[in-house]
Amino acid sequence: MDGASKHRTPYGRRSGPAGSPLKLLPRDIWVRIATKVANNSIQDLLNLESTCKVFFDAGRSAVVYKHAMVWNMPWVSFLRYPDRAERQFMDRCVDAGNPDAILRDGLHEYFFMARRDARMDLLTSAVS
Repeated sequence: MDGASKHRTPYGRRSGPAGSPLKLLPRDIWVRIATKVANNSIQDLLNLESTCKVFFDAGRSAVVYKHAMVWNMPWVSFLRYPDRAERQFMDRCVDAGNPDAILRDGLHEYFFMARRDARMDLLTSAVS
């Protein structure tokens, strides 16, 4: 037990601090789980983050953004709207060093925004 005193109430419930069993495992394990989920589906990652604080914290790790699968995100959802959640997610993936996100962002800047000189460095860093 955790050493906290627990008393039975008249209704059969225990009083005292309620600890989450999710906190028994180290954060690294939850980050690995969130990474596996993000590698399959971004929507599943967002659903995972919305379940509890432990998963929210694990899902916001830079390791998760580095390994997230971004190719199934539609292009139109963030091309012209930099304040949308999809674009912010993509920016976090680029900042974390996700090669797929770097390549996609570089292609977007190179072809759609016509910033050919400025974003050629993104394309070369995604390949290396």
